[in-house]
Amino acid sequence: MKRRHSTKKLRLFNTNQSPIFSFIVLLLVSFLLMGLDYRKEIQPDIKQFRSYIKPPLIYFLNLPNKISESVKETLTTKSALLEEKIQLENSMMELSIENQKLIFLEAENSILRNSMKIASNLAIKSISAEIILPTVINGKRSIIINKGQDDGIQVGSPVINNLGLVGQVILTEKNYSEVAPITAREYIVPAILEKGTDNVILRGTGSGYLEIKMFPSHRVAKIGEQFMTSGIDGIYPKGIKIGNIIDIKPVVTNQFNHLLIAPTSDPTTHSQVRVFLGGIK
Repeated sequence: MKRRHSTKKLRLFNTNQSPIFSFIVLLLVSFLLMGLDYRKEIQPDIKQFRSYIKPPLIYFLNLPNKISESVKETLTTKSALLEEKIQLENSMMELSIENQKLIFLEAENSILRNSMKIASNLAIKSISAEIILPTVINGKRSIIINKGQDDGIQVGSPVINNLGLVGQVILTEKNYSEVAPITAREYIVPAILEKGTDNVILRGTGSGYLEIKMFPSHRVAKIGEQFMTSGIDGIYPKGIKIGNIIDIKPVVTNQFNHLLIAPTSDPTTHSQVRVFLGGIK
């Protein structure tokens, strides 16, 4: 017969601590402490020690919770401040927009008052209008204003603003009109130097300027001098500013000069204009 070998292993050393042993140790420690307390009265010292150690212990135990609450409060405050900052920036932007509107309206009113003053001094009936859109039609620069036949505007009516001559009406409809700017290539206007001499004809170049192609070289003209309407054509009132000489170049064996004139008024920079109605007396 085969002998069965037992699977049970022999334990030479038991590492598990007996609960009875632990109980006896604790009981002895208790008796020892009671004896010491009876003889030495150590309980007040223990209480005093506990009173010293308890606050810091509680503080450190509660520290994570306090840190968490502090971080949460800081984040909440930061979020509230950020939201308040955004609201303040939006308010500042709105105020800035309103201020820009007021500045723009004041500028427009100033332009309108000055152009009305010019028209009043010239003793010619006129009407205010607003530029809807400076544009290019069939390759030519043009200006559209918001007044037309119903307002008494006719083809050929001069258009000015507070700085000077803007152009001439070339097309009218019921509620709007088309204006050719003074720099348009087909534009011509009789002019005279501000000193009252040298009647000439200014022509638009089509590129933002006016010119005199053949100005006699024996007639004195200087950079910066200003041309004004002469009024001899019966269309434009006399004395409206047109532009200033910015360049003088000799042509044809120095017998003539080519004069380049920059307009005093740029129709793309002002929205308010004044249109003369009827003929010039």
